[in-house]
Amino acid sequence: MRMIGVLAWNTWQENLRNKFFLLALVFGGIVLYLSLLLGLLASDQEVRVLLDFGLSFIELLGLAGAVYGAATTILREMETKTVYLILTRPVSRLEYLLGRFAGLMLSVLAAMVLMAVIHLGVLFMKGWAWTPAYGVAFLGAFLKVLVTAALAEFLALFSTSVLSGLTMTLILWSLGHFIGEIRFLIAHQARHSSLILPLNLLSYIMPNLQLFNLRDRMDRTSLAALEAPLAVWFGYALVYCGAWLAAAYLRLRRREF
Repeated sequence: MRMIGVLAWNTWQENLRNKFFLLALVFGGIVLYLSLLLGLLASDQEVRVLLDFGLSFIELLGLAGAVYGAATTILREMETKTVYLILTRPVSRLEYLLGRFAGLMLSVLAAMVLMAVIHLGVLFMKGWAWTPAYGVAFLGAFLKVLVTAALAEFLALFSTSVLSGLTMTLILWSLGHFIGEIRFLIAHQARHSSLILPLNLLSYIMPNLQLFNLRDRMDRTSLAALEAPLAVWFGYALVYCGAWLAAAYLRLRRREF
């Protein structure tokens, strides 16, 4: 655990030097511009649109930073031979993988929290009243980013280039929002259809990312009125995250440095 913590802290510092948190400043500028624009165009729905847009944009920017970092960090260190310097110390490949991933996700979480603070500041200026549903929606967004980043980590090691890893991650991230529709399609397809088996496998291998879209239910979402306890949401995300990281570790063991 000590080595994982050291690597996580090192990754955090690298992200600071790489101006990772400029994402939050970009977000702040866009939200402020949007608030001014909505004040002129849709004053009656200004707060609602600003709330939905802000949460969606926090998730997308966090996703962009997490997926890019997961797809490039380890591959870049392989190309520059930096990984040799790390693994010559008493650091296993599992500790290296978990440390880099933990540092990346701490950076993403910090950036998303900073964006949420900016977002809340704008909402409060518009007269919005705090509700715990905001925190639940933010949690769902982060858990979705966490699962997708673990998938990107595996695909980056499995693919032949950063671009192909990013492309496959985005495709599977998109499909993860349509698991319900895929299962509906399976239920209404003929049994002899050649699509049944691959679709069925896909529906159980891929996480149902639509479950984490709690912002879509903010009007009726509260800590006491969730479909399942928060521990279930965490457990669901951690199971898939652990599965992708385990697959990434197995792939990393077979890579020649």
